[in-house]
Amino acid sequence: MTAVGNLRLPNRVTSGGKRSNMKKIVTVAIIALTPVWVVLPGRSKLAVWGRKTKRRGVKVFLVFSVFSVTAIALAAASCGSPTIPTPYVAEEFAICTNPTGQWAIAISGDIVVWSDERHGNRDIYGYNLSTETEFAICTDPSDQIDPAISGDIVVWFDWRNSQEQRNSDIYGYDLSTNTEFPICTNLATQFSPAVSGDTVVWQDERNGNPDIYGYNLSTETEFPICTDSSDQWEPAVSEDIVIWRDRRSGNWEIYGYNLATDTEFAICTHPAGPNAAAISGDIVVWVDYRRGDADIYGYNLATAEESAIYTNPDSQEWPAISGDIVVWVDYRNGNADIYGCNLATDEEFAICTDRAFQGWPTISGDIVVWQDERNAIIENRDIYGARLSFEEWMKAEQ
Repeated sequence: MTAVGNLRLPNRVTSGGKRSNMKKIVTVAIIALTPVWVVLPGRSKLAVWGRKTKRRGVKVFLVFSVFSVTAIALAAASCGSPTIPTPYVAEEFAICTNPTGQWAIAISGDIVVWSDERHGNRDIYGYNLSTETEFAICTDPSDQIDPAISGDIVVWFDWRNSQEQRNSDIYGYDLSTNTEFPICTNLATQFSPAVSGDTVVWQDERNGNPDIYGYNLSTETEFPICTDSSDQWEPAVSEDIVIWRDRRSGNWEIYGYNLATDTEFAICTHPAGPNAAAISGDIVVWVDYRRGDADIYGYNLATAEESAIYTNPDSQEWPAISGDIVVWVDYRNGNADIYGCNLATDEEFAICTDRAFQGWPTISGDIVVWQDERNAIIENRDIYGARLSFEEWMKAEQ
């Protein structure tokens, strides 16, 4: 048997009336809208499109009989056209497979955090990728939800002070001192926190509608960021830049605020209504519906340029970004998979295409983590991760 993607094919197939030894020839199935990896016998990985290869002396056939199709084509994508995976997925690994649910993952460096249901409520747990150890962060009997992390600081929204879950607060934990502390316990509801360095931001309803507030951990001071009378949702922060979804025009848009200059600015005001924005450095990414389906778009704050990152006809959702690497949930294969794009090289690549559901990815450096249902019996979700290695890919190409 010879492996092609997740399929295993017979050692001998018929092509044009002749039988071919699969150990000597590479047979590849070109799946619609998906660039294909093949592995040369005794050699490195190879990307092919149609009938052409990247190396001489290798015969490539299209296996129509396996997929029962008459014509297969690759669609051009904005992030490379066609594309080859530049980062090599050097390692995929399980982080938490507790039989209860794990939700709302975040990562910073070697530390992964999430909301965990093993005790019947939602607690905050963490995992150190370097030491391969799991640890509890907050197991208060109330619910702790939606953690975010930057360096040693973990933040989340917490229901411990709430009566019948009518308002939630923002709490934090310092991993270096093993100290928990309140950040905002205003009687109104605070939720959806994010953190970068000393800055914590969140969505706050003290004024009767959702606004964006912040807190400086060094000076222990709270401050408003946007209190427009319309709704502001789901803030994210990277260094001095805070972004959020904003409805001041009647449509959902993306706005930003520079904490260093006290300046607010629009990022995307397209009437289609961008969603799920994320930021790393000068790059903002989001889900965009202007073409009728869900695509990934981006904006460079340094150059004030907007661009499409990936516009495959199938939906792409929930982007995350770290440096030049954008990751997202992708439905091109009929279920939710994890894909990525290298903005520096304009190349797109698969990260996890297991047949089960993979969702809500996040990334820090060369580590991508996501929710995964491959072990689900009912609806529990585990946490898996992958390490991207540019160095290994370069070695493979030599």
